[in-house]
Amino acid sequence: MIELFDVRKVFNTGKPSEYSALNGISLNISSNKVTVLTGPSGSGKTTLLSIIGCMSRPTAGRVKLSGREITSLPERFLTDIRRKTFGFIFQQHNLIKGITALENVMLPAYPLGERHGPLKERAMYLLDRLDLSRKAHSRIEWLSGGEAQRVGIVRALINDPSVIIADEPTSNLDTKLSYRFLEIVETFKKDGKTVLITSHDPLVYQASVVDEVVRLRDGRLEGEAP
Repeated sequence: MIELFDVRKVFNTGKPSEYSALNGISLNISSNKVTVLTGPSGSGKTTLLSIIGCMSRPTAGRVKLSGREITSLPERFLTDIRRKTFGFIFQQHNLIKGITALENVMLPAYPLGERHGPLKERAMYLLDRLDLSRKAHSRIEWLSGGEAQRVGIVRALINDPSVIIADEPTSNLDTKLSYRFLEIVETFKKDGKTVLITSHDPLVYQASVVDEVVRLRDGRLEGEAP
């Protein structure tokens, strides 16, 4: 589903602080599977995830999504792909304080112009799936850490994306909540979604739900010659 060809990413090109984060990554990510990118800090996991999710562009190389080359598409097309194809679960949740859990969940769908009634109904259904319907009208700052993370997961699902991207999703969770997250990943898989996770947590990359583990080091696939 997602193909990368010799992808490279250089930051601060031509400056004394120039840094090469990715050094020629070629990779196929299968659809309807759970893939984990793992490796030490600075290995390029998050940079690679941002390129796959159309949040940044590679310095060189190509990326294909469902057979379509997307590397050189104008930003407005990449924005449309992000909204319709990817659901993002962030390490810090990135939820907006001062508004309710329900309002946070509905926000990513507003640019698509869906009518408010059906959108609210779908948001409530998704909140209920993760045992959050009773918290729908609670402000984000009133929620526990685990509840906030589940709201972040529901928000990622609101546009029914085919690909779920999660960046270090268990880094701020205790063991019990980490297992709860993996149970949710299992439901994603049963729903036919492609799941891509970055993690250096053995609890995640050794989990039975994971189909493939991709190991990175120094911006390369582990085992590849520099």
